[in-house]
Amino acid sequence: MIEIVYGAAEWQAIAPVGTLVLFAMGILLNEAFNGEKHDAQTPFWFSIAGLVSASVVSILVWQDGSTSFGGVFTRDGVAMMTNLVACLAGGLSLAMALSHLEDLGVKAREVYPLVLFTVTGMMVMGGAQDLIVLFIGVEIMSIPAYVLAGLHRRDERSSEAALKYFLLGALASSFLLYGIALIYGATGGFSYSEIAAALPSADPGLALGGIALLIVGLGFKVGVVPFHFWAPDVYQGAPTSITALMAVGIKAGAAVGMARLFLTALAPMHAEWSVALWGISAATMVLGNFTAIAQSNIKRMLAYSSVAHAGYVVAALVAGTPRGGAAVLFYLVAYAFMNLGAFAVVASMAVPGDRNEQISDYAGLAQRRPILAGVMVIFLLSLMGIPPMAGFIGKLYIIEALVQVGYIGLALVLILTSVVSGYYYLQVIVEMFMRDPVKDAPEVAPKPYLVGALLVALVGTIFFGLFPDTALELARTSFLALH
Repeated sequence: MIEIVYGAAEWQAIAPVGTLVLFAMGILLNEAFNGEKHDAQTPFWFSIAGLVSASVVSILVWQDGSTSFGGVFTRDGVAMMTNLVACLAGGLSLAMALSHLEDLGVKAREVYPLVLFTVTGMMVMGGAQDLIVLFIGVEIMSIPAYVLAGLHRRDERSSEAALKYFLLGALASSFLLYGIALIYGATGGFSYSEIAAALPSADPGLALGGIALLIVGLGFKVGVVPFHFWAPDVYQGAPTSITALMAVGIKAGAAVGMARLFLTALAPMHAEWSVALWGISAATMVLGNFTAIAQSNIKRMLAYSSVAHAGYVVAALVAGTPRGGAAVLFYLVAYAFMNLGAFAVVASMAVPGDRNEQISDYAGLAQRRPILAGVMVIFLLSLMGIPPMAGFIGKLYIIEALVQVGYIGLALVLILTSVVSGYYYLQVIVEMFMRDPVKDAPEVAPKPYLVGALLVALVGTIFFGLFPDTALELARTSFLALH
């Protein structure tokens, strides 16, 4: 049994998570006793204050190589970057929700603490160095997300999304739990250091079975083929602001948790699991991009695009090197800005009584709302991987990590499927700039919070494309410290 002493290192390690939990509990208590006295902006600003505070605390306590609670939790650079991405996703999603939910006629003030608890789970996953802590993080992240997916209670699609997400998510959690049990049976430990030390002499059958189940459980959260089938329906049915959180924050938390697990604890069996991840990554990139071409609903198109991007992230894991882990971290930073921005544009298109989610609804947008159309072009070009946007640098770093260790074939799959993605991204651009409107332009009231979310996403997409060095170096040194 691990003897845990609560010292300064332990309190510092849980400080970012504790900060966010305190704010979430404070919002719940305020809503219980004073909710009717305040408008929706009060819990929104409390939530933003909590997310900013957790981000600042994450930076202040960051220390590479530090472990706490007997080595099961850390506050290293990987955890810090995960915390920042998770808080960014939570903050921009709430900024979208404040305006977008009102347009949908949804009055659900519980969205604020639920988002904070979801972000808390992402942060736990980012710092986990133990399978039990990883599982706890997955559940803290997932349970509020199930509720958030069904936030629009009067919409059948939203209720269907919540039910599908819950049932399939519970199934994925059971696979993850059985995988943890098999790994423990093979190695006799839960912490990543114990597993890495014991794997070379462990029973190969138990170890491989456990790794396979871990891939299933975490692959569902990341959204890779063949565990992606929930994503299109859930992304389409959930309110757009919640879809943005799931597509970016939940994917980022799960991807970092998977990267830390596979590149440290399971590194001795890289030769075995890399074969499976190679096939999963290639299938995810191919199926995600080709299926996106056939979509007429922009949220389903972005859902399959998200599946394809999950394939890019898993491709970086296949390399099995610190550079591959660094590529995962940087790509998630770039992906957060450009994908949140794209969903913010989708949310901006919604008006009371009409979500405007068909790609044809974007016809003539450059004439009606030229600035919004121009911003969408930047996000789509970044998702496509066109320089000098952040998406290009992210893909380039993944390709470099793959080529460095000889995975030329997977790098070629990534390049070719990125070319294919240009078809459906350019389709939206063609609709906006080269088609006549198919419906009259509705009156759109000013949405300052949505504009703020768009501005943050736009600046991040351009900045990390032009000046990627600092983030790349931080990601690289953070994963090197794990080794």
